[in-house]
Order: sequence, then structure tokens, then C-alpha cells
Amino acid sequence: MIRLTDVIQGRNNNFHLLRMVAASAVLFSHAFPLSTGARQDEPLRAALGCTFGSIAVDLFFLISGMLVTLSLVRRGSAVEFAKARFFRIWPGLIAAILFVMLLIGPAVTTLSPSDYFTSRHTMKYLLFNMFLLRGASDLPGVFSTNPWPDAMNGSLWTLPAEVRCYLALLAVWFAVRQLNWTSARLRQVATAVWVVLFAWFAWTLRSSTVEESPLHLWLMFSSGTLLYLYREHIVMSPLHLAGALALLVLSAGHAMAFGLVYALALPYVMLCAAYLPRGAILQYNRLGDYSYGVYIYAYPVQQTLMHLQPGLGPIGLFAASMAVTLALAVLSWHLIEKPAMRLARPRRERAPVVAATTTPA
Repeated sequence: MIRLTDVIQGRNNNFHLLRMVAASAVLFSHAFPLSTGARQDEPLRAALGCTFGSIAVDLFFLISGMLVTLSLVRRGSAVEFAKARFFRIWPGLIAAILFVMLLIGPAVTTLSPSDYFTSRHTMKYLLFNMFLLRGASDLPGVFSTNPWPDAMNGSLWTLPAEVRCYLALLAVWFAVRQLNWTSARLRQVATAVWVVLFAWFAWTLRSSTVEESPLHLWLMFSSGTLLYLYREHIVMSPLHLAGALALLVLSAGHAMAFGLVYALALPYVMLCAAYLPRGAILQYNRLGDYSYGVYIYAYPVQQTLMHLQPGLGPIGLFAASMAVTLALAVLSWHLIEKPAMRLARPRRERAPVVAATTTPA
């Protein structure tokens, strides 16, 4: 058994690998509707009310909630925290936006270059995504004949949601400092907030699926924060993990029951996957954190491949897009993301970095 408080500060974990698996799951999940044009073709949607992609996004928010809370507490500075979050998200994001807008868009649009670059939709794509205002997925004249038409990057909608979670966390942190709450008091309030979110989430499951619930990302982020706050009381063991997985399997036949078990079990499954496997698997950390690059480049790569090869099926699209996207992600990490993360560190700490990132964002 491993107690969370004994390992949460260290780097001997599988978060890089978990995020990479999750980013790949998003790519796999999108391969079905992007190649067939039908959302219901995703393998898990009909059976569980969620998809490989939505589970992956929930996993991102869980990891983020825990590790970003740790980062804020450890830094003890809102400015340093905001600086770290900025340099983790925006340099890679801006590069991906410009890559899509300046290279892919002009190459495939049905408009003339002048009409394309002067269109308000082009400017909207740039500004809305760069400032994370809300989702802006389309570029003018781009992918209008694809099976899933007029969508350039449908994955970016989660980034504004994550930034809102960061802002909420900062607001709570300021309140805690002003009110001089003890750790016990903070846990009580955080638990109360989580209970309200969980109850509200449970209520939404009466008429929606896990994926469609408007609260599942907030719930997952707050669950990650709660894991950090209760780190001294959380023990991870293969036996407990087997129990959590068994409950997920047993509840899979009933949509609402599965949704409730899923929300309760996924945080524990995530912890066990991150900290229990040891040995050679930890060597993956030497490769770098390519998950963010996979996440932000996969969708436009898949849409481009469908434009060039309209007959690609889901598995063919997954395989081809994974190869191209991974190459872009590796370049993004080594040329943009990793150097940017060094800038976020205090000057005295700017040694070579093994990334302590949180989510794909």
C-alpha cells in the first residue's frame, strides 16, 4: 500500500504516461465521428453514456485539480502560479493556432487567399481561441465537404473550462488566506462544495448522460483538489483498485448508476494508475510530456487527412493521424513547450526541466 502524502511531491509517477494515453484516447474517440459523420458511432457512447474521449478529458481535469492545487500551495504566490499556467498553456496553443490558420487553412479552403485572410471567421478563430473566450472551431471555406463538416479544432473547447477552474481555485486560495482558515476548516468547506457539485451532477444524470452533464468537468477538477487536501488519509492498494474496477463493471448496465460510480471511482483509479506501477514503466518520463501537443494538433490533423483521403475509416484515420500528430507533438514539446516552461521558473531554478505539467493544457 502507498499513502498519497508520501508520493505526491515526487516525480516517480506515471502522470506523463497517463496524460499521453488520455490524449491518444481523445484522438481515437474523434476518429469515429470525423470519419463517418455520426456521433453515435463512437464505441462507448451508446453503452455507457460517455466516450473514450470524454473519459480522457475527465482524467485530465482530475490530474489537473490535484497537481495544480499542489502547485499553488507550494508556490504560495498567485503571480508565480499564473505565470506557470500561462507558460504551460499559451505558447504551445498559439503555435498550434497559427499552424492551423496560416498553413492548413489556406491550403484547403475553397476561398481565395484574400477572402480567407480578411474573413471575420478567420479573425474570430484566432482571437477566440488565443484568448480562450469560447469555442471557435471553424475557418471559412475549410472542410465543408468532410463527413464532419466545418470544424477545424473541436478539442479546444476544454481549455477555457480549465482556465475557469484555475480562476476558481485562485479565488478560494485568496479567501483562505484572508480568513486564516485551518487545514481542517478548509477540508470541511471543500468537502461541502464537492458534495453540492456531486449532488447536482447526480440530479443532471436523470435527464442526461455523464458526457452531457454540464458539471462533470467542475466535479472532476474539484475531486482532484479534494485528493490533495485529503492526501494524508488516502491509501492506494491493488485490492482497493480491484474493488473500484469491479463496481464500474457491475454498474455498467444502468446509465445513472454507472455515472455515479464512475464519478466516485475514477479519482481512485487515476491515483492507482499513477503511483502503483513501478519499475521500467517509469522510464517513460524520460521522453517528455507530448500529451498537450497530441491534444491540440490531433483534430485538425484528422480533418486534413479526411479532406485528402475521404475513404478513410475510423481505424485507418486513427493510425494515420496518430503518426502525424505525434511528430508535431514531439516538435511542439522540444521547440516550444519545454523552453517556455523554463521561463516560468524563478531564475535560480532554471535548470534542465523534467516537466511537472498537469493536464494536456
